[in-house]
Amino acid sequence: MTSIDYYEVLEIERNASNEEIRRSYKRLAFEHHPDRNPGSTESEERFKDINEAYQILSNPDKRARYDSFGHISSEGMFSDQNFAAGFNDIFGNLFEEVFNAGNRARAQRGRDLKYSLDITFEEAFEGTVRELKIPKHTPCPDCDGSGAAPGGEITCSDCGGQGELRYSQGFLAIKRICPACNGTGKRITKRCSHCRGEKLIRTDHNVKVKIPAGITDESRLRIRGEGEIGFYGGPEGDLYIEIYVEEHPLFKRDGEDLYCEVPISFVQAALGDEIDIPTPKGKSSIKIPPGTQTDQTFRLKGKGMPKLQGRGIGDLYIKTHIEIPVKLNKKQKLLLEEFSQACEEENVPIAKRFIYKLNQMFNKKSEN
Repeated sequence: MTSIDYYEVLEIERNASNEEIRRSYKRLAFEHHPDRNPGSTESEERFKDINEAYQILSNPDKRARYDSFGHISSEGMFSDQNFAAGFNDIFGNLFEEVFNAGNRARAQRGRDLKYSLDITFEEAFEGTVRELKIPKHTPCPDCDGSGAAPGGEITCSDCGGQGELRYSQGFLAIKRICPACNGTGKRITKRCSHCRGEKLIRTDHNVKVKIPAGITDESRLRIRGEGEIGFYGGPEGDLYIEIYVEEHPLFKRDGEDLYCEVPISFVQAALGDEIDIPTPKGKSSIKIPPGTQTDQTFRLKGKGMPKLQGRGIGDLYIKTHIEIPVKLNKKQKLLLEEFSQACEEENVPIAKRFIYKLNQMFNKKSEN
């Protein structure tokens, strides 16, 4: 297997922080996603490498092992299932021998799989169904998962096809898994040419994933039984889908509530007006009263994001930002000067309070 540098795959330095790893992953995964590059084998392989690199470097324990020992494979050193299997090989057989438990190779649950999925803000709002191609192992179709070529499998002579060896030690009858056939009762004399005796092949498995409306960034969905295949009759692992929601150009999200800043002219702020605003469902409008100030916020109840499991809808908050004209012509300047001269203190209560407090401060200083 060709060695790859996960840091080079994610285009980051070896001392990159978790946030830098996440940001780089999201950018690269979005760029090379198969949905954005249909028919591109190169993008598909690059996308798989990016996902594999992120699974290792985003996990502190796996990253530490990778930094110490280098790349083996995504199914080798970094496989929790393989570690558990090794632990069981060391200690599990001993317990079975002492307590006479089990008579064949023990069932092993398949490994869990993880897949990162980018969705749009609109998909998070409405919910959607995505069909994903998940790389996983399946039984070799040529040998039906036996690992043997036609006629290349015989009954194990050591255990007589029982998959176990029995010993008598005093009054104890001890049995253990046959090491020659690993408890299967069969031995391979000629390997299958397709899977080379590995019994499994790596294929893309289509999985439909339902994304619920209102899902948040970095949520995780669990799909039972869509992970790797189990061994010796063990159940399949689960598939975990990590969701990343793209940022919206106008809305900022806080839970189920949305926030949007809308610019208005100082004339609209002074006289009041009805203005167009965006909502997740399209364009709408609100009335702003005369004398509206900058950063004044208006709440639109039930116009935010839906809550998960259909338990209501959040609110939309519109914050006004008064935009001052940058360039004025001669007529505009004259009109504003006339307006300024005609203004009374009652027209600017905030400025009036500020000047009052300012005068108080200076008066105290002069008295001292």
